[in-house]
Amino acid sequence: MKTAVFIGRFQPPHQAHLETITRALSRFDRLIVVLGSAFCHPTPKNPFSAEERAAMIRESLSESSRLHFIPIADDYYNDPRWFGSVRAAVEALTGPGAEICITGYHKDESSYYLHGFGDWPFEPSGVVSPLNATDVRNSYFASSGEWKAMVPLAVRQFMEQFARTPSYSRLQREWKTIQHYRSLERRYPYPILHIATDAVVLAQEQVLLVERKGPLGQGAWALPGGYVELKETLLQAALRELREETGLALEARHLKATQAFDYPGRSLRGRVISLGHFFDLGDTPPPAVEGQDDASRAFWLPLAELDPHQDRFFEDHYQQICWFLGRAPHQPALSQTKEPL
Repeated sequence: MKTAVFIGRFQPPHQAHLETITRALSRFDRLIVVLGSAFCHPTPKNPFSAEERAAMIRESLSESSRLHFIPIADDYYNDPRWFGSVRAAVEALTGPGAEICITGYHKDESSYYLHGFGDWPFEPSGVVSPLNATDVRNSYFASSGEWKAMVPLAVRQFMEQFARTPSYSRLQREWKTIQHYRSLERRYPYPILHIATDAVVLAQEQVLLVERKGPLGQGAWALPGGYVELKETLLQAALRELREETGLALEARHLKATQAFDYPGRSLRGRVISLGHFFDLGDTPPPAVEGQDDASRAFWLPLAELDPHQDRFFEDHYQQICWFLGRAPHQPALSQTKEPL
């Protein structure tokens, strides 16, 4: 029995995705669709949950009994760990000794993963299409209507219904803000790099977070932080943003470690490099904090609650916390992987 694996974000599933899935089901005994960027806060780039994407794909097919889904969380800073997570999840579903291959098509430089699984050979789907989900999303949030011909009927029906929800309105406002930023950057002759800082503050096994108030990531949980001003150091910027957003005043002596987070696609705002600053207050009780400035609230989250809420975090802030804690981001257990197929 041969199993094909098709990896993507499917934000949303479009006609070329459906054709690839249909061809794979006709060629292989079973197909596993890996849904990337799972368990993250909804953004204009990733508006739909893994469950919603799986449902859209199933509803687009006349028969899907040999189709299985695995959601995989992002791991921005460690490709080998991401490949390992995909491999472990697939093998947990298929059982040992299964014949597995990767299927799909080369879209752009992001398709490098197709040849990254060693003994899992790449078998091209044969699909050739100019369609891409970015164009679908841009048309969708621009309310232009062109996107409707790019997606299967079931996907169109879901997206039309979603467009009547408050979640769509929030994402559309965020999309328009991002488009405004991009239009400003296009006027400059050189690529623009933005420098930011974030503060990871621990006290008695709790981490300090804020809830974002502005149009970008509204309602998401985030680390206190922001852009560096012209006449301050990175550390001064981290301490200032921490004080402005939470009311917590720390000193340089509380700093334990720093780390640059520079994954090129980490932010929808543009090319943003952030220097994380780790402050560990040890056994000191968590000081009182209050959301101010860009934060609607500030609060302390017990580390035991970190993994169950990873889908609430802004950008890569969950991954930043995991990095300073010295552990890998959590891959939620999947009920469908409990027994091999």
